[in-house]
Amino acid sequence: MKIRRSHNLGLEEARNRADLIAADLQEQFSMRSKWQGDALHVSGNGVTGQLKVDEQNIELDVRLGFALKLMEGPIRSVIEKTIDEELA
Repeated sequence: MKIRRSHNLGLEEARNRADLIAADLQEQFSMRSKWQGDALHVSGNGVTGQLKVDEQNIELDVRLGFALKLMEGPIRSVIEKTIDEELA
């Protein structure tokens, strides 16, 4: 699942917002995260991926395990709402 959003925040503020997004996702989905360069790697039970940040975009690329794949629609909605709220 890929979710991409544009922003006008600059790289430093976008990274700060990515931290907030990751904190929200950790709380909602019990995920862990770790920065490597401009990518925040996330993982959890049945979830792996990364949140990439650059000067103009934030892109989340997540792979869901089989059980979570069945709930991809609702999971996508929650993640999109979280990202949109943090980038507003």
